[in-house]
Amino acid sequence: MRPDAPTRRRVITIFAAAAASAVTGPARPLEADYAWNGTAMGADATILLNGIDPQTARSRIAAAAAEIDRLEDALSLFRDSSELRRLNRDKVLHSPSGDLRRALALALDIADRSGGLFDPSVQALWEAHVDWFAVAPDAGLPPEGVIDRARAAVNWRRILLEPDTIRTGADQRLTLNGLGQGYVTDRIADLLYSRGLRHVFVDLGEQRAIGARQDGAPWLVARTNAAPFALTDGALATSEGSGCVLGASGAAHHLFDPRNGRSATHWKQITVHHRSAAVADALSTAFYVASSEEIEALLPRFAGTVIWATDHDQCERRWISPPVGGTVG
Repeated sequence: MRPDAPTRRRVITIFAAAAASAVTGPARPLEADYAWNGTAMGADATILLNGIDPQTARSRIAAAAAEIDRLEDALSLFRDSSELRRLNRDKVLHSPSGDLRRALALALDIADRSGGLFDPSVQALWEAHVDWFAVAPDAGLPPEGVIDRARAAVNWRRILLEPDTIRTGADQRLTLNGLGQGYVTDRIADLLYSRGLRHVFVDLGEQRAIGARQDGAPWLVARTNAAPFALTDGALATSEGSGCVLGASGAAHHLFDPRNGRSATHWKQITVHHRSAAVADALSTAFYVASSEEIEALLPRFAGTVIWATDHDQCERRWISPPVGGTVG
């Protein structure tokens, strides 16, 4: 399989699980907790609705599922006909959707503010590593010549957002895997809010809460070997290299430092809280390749951000850039 159709996530099967199912909840008239499970942007997906009657829940979930499907047509690398796949193939896309334009505009803004630590053109590095290990799974890291050729295509400044056209360099391929899940999470959360829901938890690979549960309790986001995050508003996004290792021995992983083309090694895991899931998603990717000194230097550029960084000795550091939208514990 070509590396522009990555195997680390499944192709979307959203409508196979489109019907919401009732979960036992408080014994109140016409109220129940609802849970929907499916996939979105190639990842497992869950939406929890609190304090809502079954008929309304089914209607809201159907609207959310249709919106996820529509957004996949713009942003996904997992659909052959998506706008992003067509842009990668043709290097130009005329009359792009508003969602692709907004997602790419955000990607370029984060690239600029992070000094290039986040870069949507790193797809060439993914492809180079996948091709290398496909031929020799037990080989060590790709040699410098392979990396240098791929890095020649990595430069966010060559991506052009024109009034009615998007253009890339002739050798470039883009990926929105660094913020796409967060972008879709935001859109779904905003859609459900616009339909009157006030007690919602959306997990489409990144998590966002609209308010606490109806009884005031927070939504709990589990962590390995640590107390769960308690989320009442805003979003969480986590990046971890072990989530997608490359090569039979795990010699590399998918979180590449655009500056040297190699898998980043500073951290075991980075989690970011921000009012926007898309921003949290992008920042968790950017800060994963940053040293602690770089994180401290960059943090003032991203107001309303909390960062938890776990190193390879399982020591956790936290940075806060107030004000923070929403609360998390």
